[in-house]
Amino acid sequence: MPDAVQATSKRTEGGMVRFLFLFIMLCCAVVAAFFVVSNQPLSREDNALSKVVRIEQGMGTRQIAQLLEREGIIANARAFALLAKVEGAEHELKAGAYLLSPAMRPLEIIEQIRSGRVQTVRVVIPEGFEIKQIAALLAEHGLADRERFMELAFNAQLVFGDKLPLELPIPSLEGYLFPDTYYFTEGQTEEELIGQMVSRFVQVTQEHIMPLLAESQFTLHEVVTLASIVEREIMVDEERPIVASVYLNRLAVDMPLQADPTVRYVTEEERPVVLYRDLEIDSPYNTYRYRGLPPGPIASPGLASMLAVLHPAETNYFFFVSRRDGTHEFTETYSEHLRARRMYGY
Repeated sequence: MPDAVQATSKRTEGGMVRFLFLFIMLCCAVVAAFFVVSNQPLSREDNALSKVVRIEQGMGTRQIAQLLEREGIIANARAFALLAKVEGAEHELKAGAYLLSPAMRPLEIIEQIRSGRVQTVRVVIPEGFEIKQIAALLAEHGLADRERFMELAFNAQLVFGDKLPLELPIPSLEGYLFPDTYYFTEGQTEEELIGQMVSRFVQVTQEHIMPLLAESQFTLHEVVTLASIVEREIMVDEERPIVASVYLNRLAVDMPLQADPTVRYVTEEERPVVLYRDLEIDSPYNTYRYRGLPPGPIASPGLASMLAVLHPAETNYFFFVSRRDGTHEFTETYSEHLRARRMYGY
């Protein structure tokens, strides 16, 4: 072979090698860039609220990615699904209930779902529970230290610092631990348990309550406060808007709410009834002594009670008394109220 041809061949081969090398380097750079970009967490906040996401049996990677995006855990479902495929985890993501946070990197999330090592405890937080009752319930399930949970829940700053996920005019989170069915993960801290319940409150109120506040004279805190009183008064669902109307009627004429549940909230002893001496307790939560709403909620109201405050029944009722069967007798005047009390043996 002539020298010129050999030289040309070597140059061609050298060029091909360099081209392949550059192509491989470019591919590596693209893959590396993909991993860097797609593995960014949705939130940079260390205290971003965690939530339990339930992945059902039979869900594929694409469905899982879409679920995570809807739940506000990841930024982009397509990038997540592709990342799982590149990681070889596409067919290894397991069903279960996972505690996830938008502050987690997608690769962390993939690894957690891939491992499937999740144990959850189902806990039902009833409507109308106070912080102390929630703390006791979680302690019964072995999920929290009762005293530490209460200390944190009564001081939101200990949990969230200056980055509260909602406007809170008082330190306590009473009323903001949303009553619902939860799947808590064993080993969660008290801060995470509280964060999960507050996250659920934010989710529910953003969807159902906040759009209605523009037409209301109340703030969210006032709605939650009054709804918590309604929640502690009623035993049958259909009375929620009627009881709400009674208290709203009283507020409208600057009449004291005189709500027994607010007094029971500050009594030292646990009693089903309020005694006359309890009415003398000097506390802004004693709505027999202080007009207007108390400083904050007295329990965790459900969505139905919050909606009842925003959409009360149209009544002229100012009074009600228990019929001793879970329902109430509603009256317009004080004389009618006294007759009703005598009728039911008060």
